[in-house]
Amino acid sequence: MGKIRTNLVYGNPRYEICAVCDVDFDAAKQMAELYSTIAFQDFKNVIQYFELETNLANKDSDTATSSKLDAVIISVPTRFHCDYIRQAAKYKLAVFVEKPVADSPQEIEELYTMCESQGVPLCCGFQRRFDKSYVAAAEAVQQGEIGQAISAHIFFGDSPGPPLEFLITGGNIFFDLSVHDVDFIRWALNDNIASVYAKGTSSSDELRQHNVQDNATMMMTTTKGSIVTLTMSRRAAYGYDQRCEIFGDQGKVVVGNEFDTTTITSNRTGDHRSRLKNSYDSRFREAFVNELNAFVDTVLEQKPWPVAKEDVIIVQQVASAAKESLETDRVVQL
Repeated sequence: MGKIRTNLVYGNPRYEICAVCDVDFDAAKQMAELYSTIAFQDFKNVIQYFELETNLANKDSDTATSSKLDAVIISVPTRFHCDYIRQAAKYKLAVFVEKPVADSPQEIEELYTMCESQGVPLCCGFQRRFDKSYVAAAEAVQQGEIGQAISAHIFFGDSPGPPLEFLITGGNIFFDLSVHDVDFIRWALNDNIASVYAKGTSSSDELRQHNVQDNATMMMTTTKGSIVTLTMSRRAAYGYDQRCEIFGDQGKVVVGNEFDTTTITSNRTGDHRSRLKNSYDSRFREAFVNELNAFVDTVLEQKPWPVAKEDVIIVQQVASAAKESLETDRVVQL
């Protein structure tokens, strides 16, 4: 994800990449060379370097300048988010971080409070909020175009599937996958999740031995009475499968899949089209661009970030409830 973000930042004229930091210093150096910037292995050294640079510039100038750094984009495993966000907030750097902000609702609350106290935004990425198709679907529901929402059916087929090592060492399907669609459906329906029931399966002996599920379904009820089903799989062999259907008493709205090409060949054997887009990178590339532009608007123009602290906390609570439901085989109330 860090490679994707860096590439998009480099191509965005509203940004300047000041540095790339990675605990794998060889990886950082490769990225820094590719994008003509500086490599670091420790984030503290990044901050110290630019503080020194700013102090020297101020010493040699009659006009004081602010730090060259305005913000940091954090794309690391979730368990490391807290440390980096705390460091960034301490030095008054705006933060964009991949979902989720932290592992627990309590940590999320703490980090938002810290950033608020320092006067810097903490922006969590949920790309469906910035995807034209999902935005249009949410607006259709919110404007009453399908009447009262009764149910929603969502499918998330990941592609390509993550390596076994990733799944075994912490790739929980509810925290990794469900949060995207839980955030979207809450936003689209302008409603909260009231209860969750979840089931999951493991597709290999190795996963079963480690009690890791790579396929799961959640059934959720909302406070206004809608029923939402979300089915997820870590590996869709035919491409990145992202579908959503919201049914109302006056109609329905559907978000369909995107294909590699729009070409359709028709002959005696039928209609033939390309494979689905292969991964989140290609399917949500435009949404990632829109996210970065919105982040600039938040940092430089103080525009509110569309995903609020409460949204991030509640989504994490729903994911935790799904995990609890799977482990206890019961409905969990929120």
